Amino acid sequence: MSEISENIAFKKDSSEKIEVPQKFVGLKARQEGILTINFRIPKENVEDVKNFFEGFQDSQPLTYNIGNTGEVECYFKGVSPLLQQKDGSGFEYYFLSVTIQELKSDYDDEAPSCGCG
Repeated sequence: MSEISENIAFKKDSSEKIEVPQKFVGLKARQEGILTINFRIPKENVEDVKNFFEGFQDSQPLTYNIGNTGEVECYFKGVSPLLQQKDGSGFEYYFLSVTIQELKSDYDDEAPSCGCG
């Protein structure tokens, strides 16, 4: 059994791959299998992340793997402009948001009908 990693891995269909520490990544699930991935990354990591997602085409396939728990197939939907920001303590970081859609045939966005939701 493999260890759970502290990274999230993203892989293009060309097998190009990048791993980002989970502490720099926030995930937000939306309807219809849409997932927004928010990167809040320090200067030393920004070029790797930016270069990986630069040039993606709409609906280009990729996978993500959270903590080495298994690859999830998805399609690229879009990327926000890179923003340079500072937190309350003056720490400089970069913010980048990527939108993907999981590759599923049906989505269950409704509350359970069992009365348990």
